[in-house]
Amino acid sequence: VEAFFMRHHSPFARWEWLPRLFGLSLFMILILNSRPKVSLSSKLTNPRSMALKVRPRPKVRIVKTKSIDAEADMDYITPKAVITSKLDWMSHFTDVIPDAFTIDSGLKFKPSRSGTVSGALILRLLEQKGQKFVDEEISRALSQSVEDVQSMVVSVKPKERLAAERRSVYATVAVKIAESVTGKVSLEVDPRVSHDANLVVEEVRNLAKSLTDLGVDVKAKILFKIPGTWEGILAAKMITLQEEYVCQVTHVYSMAQATAAADAKVAVIQPYVGRVNDWYHMHPDKIPRDVHEVENQGVNLVKKIYNYMRKYDMNTKVMAASIRNVEDALSLSGVDFMVMPPPVIKSLATMPGSFGKPELTPEDAAKINFTPQELRGHELGECAEALLEESIKSASETIDKVEEILSNTAIGNL
Repeated sequence: VEAFFMRHHSPFARWEWLPRLFGLSLFMILILNSRPKVSLSSKLTNPRSMALKVRPRPKVRIVKTKSIDAEADMDYITPKAVITSKLDWMSHFTDVIPDAFTIDSGLKFKPSRSGTVSGALILRLLEQKGQKFVDEEISRALSQSVEDVQSMVVSVKPKERLAAERRSVYATVAVKIAESVTGKVSLEVDPRVSHDANLVVEEVRNLAKSLTDLGVDVKAKILFKIPGTWEGILAAKMITLQEEYVCQVTHVYSMAQATAAADAKVAVIQPYVGRVNDWYHMHPDKIPRDVHEVENQGVNLVKKIYNYMRKYDMNTKVMAASIRNVEDALSLSGVDFMVMPPPVIKSLATMPGSFGKPELTPEDAAKINFTPQELRGHELGECAEALLEESIKSASETIDKVEEILSNTAIGNL
């Protein structure tokens, strides 16, 4: 600019361009300041700048399945589940209950939802002298039952004292198990009164009192286990409706017992697989004509009961018992509850797991058809009649042995 001015000899001519230059500079400044300012925050929220970002490609999970059914089977357990054995797999569908819950048999599996107290378990506990559980817990129950009966020596008969102590021992063991499970504990009711509905109700009330005295919420934590005689089922109905206690009908060997118990609104029924199989092996001529699987009569009965309960939306659950081997256990996977001996549980724990669906499902049960005789039959049948009588007799003899031991440990010292 200075050189341009120097070309003009007139001093005035040198300075006449200054206003023009000033105006041009001002014009350029205005143009530059008219552009919008872009801040850091606007860059982060600018749709165009976000569109330019490079996103990582999503990972694609490829699942190989042989068929649509196989793919559906894989969905039965979420991929997040840890399945290391058949026992883990089965536990997703069935509450597995060891039939020797507190016995030290080397069994590391511990049920998290359910437990059971029977005369056989109490007898084993009492016979295994020297165990800390027997020395402390059972003795405490015995002394407590003596203190609760102030006039037992004068006015209470020995039989009634024994019954009170037996109920106290049962309650103590039930409390011990209830502390280890999140669900309910099934508690056996004296089978010797199973043919008298009123006596069954009275026995349940006495057991409930013993449990309440120990601080147990009976309605929330206890299933009263009642033999499946007609009188027992009637008593279970009365207890369910009047006392509002939860009942379990045991020694079920027929569809007639199962349907009657469901109509009585009981919570759980307990059929026995091994015992039914044993009876039909001894009486092959008694197998129904339309049934061809001779070796699985017990499994077939449990399946039929389960399918009936789910097809007709019964609230009654099924607890399969007397499971003798892994094959029967796997055949009944999906049943609500299953009582297993420690050897079967150990075998399942060593078998590789899977993600397939169980044998029993509500969806499959909806497709099963039942004959009118199956739905309305009121006859137990020879198998059920024989096994029910035999089971009650055996359970009663066990209770007699329990009371005999109690009489030698507690009442003998009065």
